[in-house]
Amino acid sequence: MLYTPVNMGDSMQVAIAVWNDRISPVFDTSNRLLLVDVEQGAERGPRIVVEIGGDSFLTQRARRLTELEVNVLICGAISRPLAEIVSASGVVVIPWVSGPVEGVLRAYLTKRLSDSRWRMPGCRGRWRQHCVPDGLHDHRQR
Repeated sequence: MLYTPVNMGDSMQVAIAVWNDRISPVFDTSNRLLLVDVEQGAERGPRIVVEIGGDSFLTQRARRLTELEVNVLICGAISRPLAEIVSASGVVVIPWVSGPVEGVLRAYLTKRLSDSRWRMPGCRGRWRQHCVPDGLHDHRQR
């Protein structure tokens, strides 16, 4: 539902919801995003941290991602309504990710983010359909 093929060869803006150098546990209330320009599977340009306002409405969060020209959002938990709004705005949502930001970014760039070590605790068994799918690096907006 939220996943669309991404061609890692294209230039894209990747946003990672951060909290204390880790993936923010809940995107709906996170305050900061790390923005990384990615081209051909590598970082390009400087990283930027932006404040997004932890108390903003769902539509404001989605609009902010569009204003920042985000193509891919990597985050922890995200409510279904927000995930649907963000996805409908053309942003690929990669939810249920956990771990240190540097490790998650490295895993994303090397196409290893689907490894179980990056899944949020509890992303197994009956909840598996809500967790990061295998092959998530073959995603692209539209």
